[in-house]
Amino acid sequence: MGALRDSMKKRDFLKSGVAAVALGGPLSQLNAQNYPKPSKIERRNLLLITADDIDWSCIGFMTGREGITPNLDRLAARSHRFRQMRTSSPICMPSRQAFMSGLRPHRNGGNGFFPMHEGTSTITSRLSDAGWFTGATHKIKHMRPASSFPWNFKVEGKDRHPDLHARGLDLIIEEARAQYKPWFANCNINDPHRPFYNSEAAIQMDHGQQGAYKVENEFTADDVTVPSNLEDLPEIREEIARYWNSCQRFDKAVGNILRVLEESGEADNTVIVFISDHGMPLPFGKATCYDHGVRVPALISYPGMAAPTDFDQLAINLDLHPTTLELMGVEATPDIDGRSLVPLMEGRTAQHRDMVMTHVDYVSSGYAYPMRGLQDERYTLLFTPWANSALQLRIESMWGLTWPAMLEAAKTDPRMRARADQYLNGVPLALYDLKKDPGQRVNLIDEPRYAKRAAAMKDRMLREMEQDGDPQYENFRLFLSGQQPIVVQEPASHRMAGFPDKD
Repeated sequence: MGALRDSMKKRDFLKSGVAAVALGGPLSQLNAQNYPKPSKIERRNLLLITADDIDWSCIGFMTGREGITPNLDRLAARSHRFRQMRTSSPICMPSRQAFMSGLRPHRNGGNGFFPMHEGTSTITSRLSDAGWFTGATHKIKHMRPASSFPWNFKVEGKDRHPDLHARGLDLIIEEARAQYKPWFANCNINDPHRPFYNSEAAIQMDHGQQGAYKVENEFTADDVTVPSNLEDLPEIREEIARYWNSCQRFDKAVGNILRVLEESGEADNTVIVFISDHGMPLPFGKATCYDHGVRVPALISYPGMAAPTDFDQLAINLDLHPTTLELMGVEATPDIDGRSLVPLMEGRTAQHRDMVMTHVDYVSSGYAYPMRGLQDERYTLLFTPWANSALQLRIESMWGLTWPAMLEAAKTDPRMRARADQYLNGVPLALYDLKKDPGQRVNLIDEPRYAKRAAAMKDRMLREMEQDGDPQYENFRLFLSGQQPIVVQEPASHRMAGFPDKD
């Protein structure tokens, strides 16, 4: 298969968890030595960069806060910025399979840690069929079945070395040029997933956090801003500081990726997309339909685009499938749930979606903690079928410092006790005003002045679920009729082998 198979260094890269160590040398030297002359290829390239568990509240272009993500913010300055993007599912594997397929998780079959239906079309398969060279670094097993993701180049791993994905991009570009093909590179950065920077597990995992694994200016508990979904407790401040430092290292990886792209000479012919798979892996975040679970930062830049713009229209990550394919000049998959953002970016329409639906079914342990969210520009309706049952929440976001600190505070603070109960035992149906109550603490579902809005949103959710073949439709119908939803637990049937509980 040409240069890719012939190079011992490249085979070493595929076997290595630390690409920069395997290859050695500065990125600029690697590029100068390896790249053939640029070939005249008319079709665009696609660079898709993803973050693993990064929350919008950490990112400069979303908050105005400087110092955490300067490289991403520089990309944002020349990109269209989608400030009200949500993920279809706030869990790693269902989210990634959803935006790659353009289908909601229960429609593509991957509504947990298991593959989509065989034959499901994706960005990867569409571009591969159309002649693109396709490559991905990390999160390979989060995108299945393999037939839907025909990567020409792939490297799996969980290493957080900030040069790793840049090295992979370098090899993808080199091999695509050798074959005179345009390329699609999917760089899936592992930060800021748990374990967070400076935790004991992270120090072991990240080679003592020395060299490139270390961030230069570490945040401390005194530096952070506690987001509205969490409590201002010392242990929580410490964990947020660790999380922010993981976000800093993520940003180093972004900078290296963009430098390789620039040095390759391909930047002017490349569509760049950035998105997080979901929000923070902390309480009222990941694996729930609360806003810090489903709201995600997203950027799109492409050759010939209009002036970079902030878009505050509602969108969902499913929209990336038809958007990227349209920008590449490839026909999108028919009968998908995503809608192209190109008309919005080109000023041909001022609207995109009036509401979005978000979904949780199965978590990585295989247990079902189903939840549904319906959101407009201000309000969100949350349905939790497992609430008011014997089941209590047990997910990765409860590990670390934050949840134990909340439980400890709940022993003496009635307000904290109510908040912990909201998370641990769930709320069957809730209506929140995100403008007045971004932390989603005050349930308005039974407030008389919100009765009309609540009724309209309940009706809309029921209709959306019925039309969509949602597996929780019957439970929602039961709940609205005054009956208790039924959540069946079959964890062994809904957990892919090889996924630890902490993924």
